Amino acid sequence: MDLITRSGKYEVVKYRKEHLADLAVDIETREMIDFVGADVMGASLQTNGPAFSAFHDGHLFVVAGINILWEGSGEAWAMFGPSFREHGFFIHRTTFRFINRLSDDLKLERLQAVVMKGHYAGIQWINRLGFAYEGEMEKYFNGKTYLRYAKIFQQDSMP
Repeated sequence: MDLITRSGKYEVVKYRKEHLADLAVDIETREMIDFVGADVMGASLQTNGPAFSAFHDGHLFVVAGINILWEGSGEAWAMFGPSFREHGFFIHRTTFRFINRLSDDLKLERLQAVVMKGHYAGIQWINRLGFAYEGEMEKYFNGKTYLRYAKIFQQDSMP
């Protein structure tokens, strides 16, 4: 595995498409994976931008990354295993650092994300990461409403 960082029993590695199949996810996420296809989605997430997988004591509990949409713009994503709540501080700290470092490296002006309406833990977390609410997207996926959030970065080299 391509080790990114290690802290105690935690290991963060470069995401590989096989990790998606290894992650036990909630029913909503499973529906999305099944709709797209695990192989297709796993490969897409691996090739469309930087991503990481986090393990605790050898058990995978989160995969997350940024899909590059076009120059200066990306879409943040994350999928959690059932034990993610036990590792909330680690996930937040790692993701916050990942986003801020990569926004500079990738020269991002905009990073956007979606959260399913009513997913209160996800809404709280996306706000803590510094994203701002932009609006509702009705029937975005599987007939459900999702919320659009974005984080805007000021790049010094921009004209």
